[in-house]
Amino acid sequence: MYRKKIALALCALLVVMAVLAGCGAKPAPKETLEKAFQTSADMKSADYKMTFAMNMDFPADALEENPQLAVGAQMLKNMEVAVTGAYQQEPFQMEMNIEAKLKGDMAMNINLPIVMTDQKIWVKVPNIPMLPLPKDVVGKFVELDPKELAKQSDQKVNFDAATIKKQQELGQEIGKIFFKHVDEKTFLSSVDKKDAKLPETVEANQIVKFAVTNENLEPFITTVAEKVLPEVLDLMMSDKYASVFDIKKEDLEQAKKELADNSGDKLKSDIAKMKEDVKVKDLQITTAVNKKGFPVYHDVNIGLEVKDNGKPYQIGGNIKAEYSKINEKPEFKIGIPKDVITLEQLMQKTNGM
Repeated sequence: MYRKKIALALCALLVVMAVLAGCGAKPAPKETLEKAFQTSADMKSADYKMTFAMNMDFPADALEENPQLAVGAQMLKNMEVAVTGAYQQEPFQMEMNIEAKLKGDMAMNINLPIVMTDQKIWVKVPNIPMLPLPKDVVGKFVELDPKELAKQSDQKVNFDAATIKKQQELGQEIGKIFFKHVDEKTFLSSVDKKDAKLPETVEANQIVKFAVTNENLEPFITTVAEKVLPEVLDLMMSDKYASVFDIKKEDLEQAKKELADNSGDKLKSDIAKMKEDVKVKDLQITTAVNKKGFPVYHDVNIGLEVKDNGKPYQIGGNIKAEYSKINEKPEFKIGIPKDVITLEQLMQKTNGM
């Protein structure tokens, strides 16, 4: 039960980080982010590029006991992922090229182009040295039907303009809830351009940092658990946004009840226990906003020291995202694929690999 509560608290923390990552005598930091979060809904098209890096450092004896853990940790430590692409809302079209670089003894590069519309998804079959595929398959795009995938997985998959608009509206509502409760002096600060280390391609008018430390971890989790999440759950249960989620209303009601049952002194005690096993070394998001109020750059840093049976290990990660050519006509470099095969044809070619 205790570990479940820790996981819930950490998930709540990361959810809010994800919300912030979607936003971005000048206005005060809180006002800047509020306006950027609302303005982001007017981003109808853009080019984007993102980078992801992760590192997990485990005690030597833990790696010796679990060789698979050692291999996984080494791969994460040496892997870099970059995503570039463009999108437009109406008619919905999005493309991305995912490039994964693995350094070290198992060095390799994997490119995975993906194209999406409101009707189809196309994924290019990559050339993976460790997974030899038939030559007449590599380089072709596998055409997928999101509606058929939804039926098979019993999950909602919808990219139509109405759904995307409703998701944006919900995101704005969640942003309003968060900023209503977050304390500006405790979590937000302005950053000078010379200290922000932004890429030269980013034109920033104002830069804001959101940071969680060991000192403000308790008020952050308390604010999220007791004030933000209950209101967010109410939104998710409302008739207006019920269709956005494939979650039963009774499950949401149960989640809200559990939040209420674990509030106050109970939550304070759980946070104190959690802080014995989790130390925040670095947990912050830097957002750059341009002159038009659009969030054009995010730099997310995560660094935690977590104890398991008294043994500490490190969890770290970094995400950078940059947006350009906002609301200009996007240049889709891949376009709608022509050389395609079906998923069934792929399975036949690879004998179900």
